[in-house]
Amino acid sequence: MKTIAKSQWLVVVALMLLIPLTVVAAEKQKSNPEKQTIKEQQTPPATSKVNKQPVNNVDSKGDLPNNSSATPQKQNNRMSKPENMPIYRPPLRGAPAGRVAGGTRGFNEKLPYLCTLVPEHIGLTVEVQPCFYYFLAAETDLPLEFTIIEKNTVYPLLETRIRPPHTAGIHVIRLADYGKQLEQGLQYKWFVALVPDEEHRSKDILTAGAIELVAVQPELKEILQKTNNIEAASIYAEKGIWYDALTSISAAIAKKPDDGILARQRAFLLEQVGLSEASQYESQRLAHN
Repeated sequence: MKTIAKSQWLVVVALMLLIPLTVVAAEKQKSNPEKQTIKEQQTPPATSKVNKQPVNNVDSKGDLPNNSSATPQKQNNRMSKPENMPIYRPPLRGAPAGRVAGGTRGFNEKLPYLCTLVPEHIGLTVEVQPCFYYFLAAETDLPLEFTIIEKNTVYPLLETRIRPPHTAGIHVIRLADYGKQLEQGLQYKWFVALVPDEEHRSKDILTAGAIELVAVQPELKEILQKTNNIEAASIYAEKGIWYDALTSISAAIAKKPDDGILARQRAFLLEQVGLSEASQYESQRLAHN
């Protein structure tokens, strides 16, 4: 009986200790009624499962949609966006193909920097005979070689020697000049090599890029037919069609090589995909004329 009484007494003591704490808590809640409301507002509501983004913005038939859902690639902080400049929105197409910039492999002689003007991922085109651009940082009398080959094949679609001399700057290779065409839906790798030693080709300076031909919808094609090269460059860039965006702005520059606005547009487009050396050269090109 004494044990029971002692237990009851402990319960009574515990309740007596809890009652003041409860009263204090209630008074605090009464004196600060907004605290609980704020806490409730900070709790995020339950959300439904978000749908996964598509793997890319090209459909199963290889067609490019009229409106790209891709987000713009992160731009380099060294160049702010000028007005009316093309904004490149890369297509969502999985892992990058890997852009290769020109570098020596076991050759110590100082040679000019060489780079294909491509994004790090597979660039798109809607032209069966696209243009390929590369950048050479300094003039050279060494020969260059251009090669394009379909992925997972042995024999190249085209392999040709580009004879010197070569000036510094941005250069173009037109597939139409060689009577070759790309096939839709296939991925191609292309290379430009600077050949310093004909007997030891392991010393080549090699740079590479990737390209894929996709179909464009009739509505977009009709719009492009009514635009000039400058407007087309922005449209192509917005749709994630890299090669044709660069070709359009380069065609405008070919007609007006001393136009500073066009030079800045191409420089800005190149900077967006990390081609800083070529972009800086283009930005400064007219200043040296």
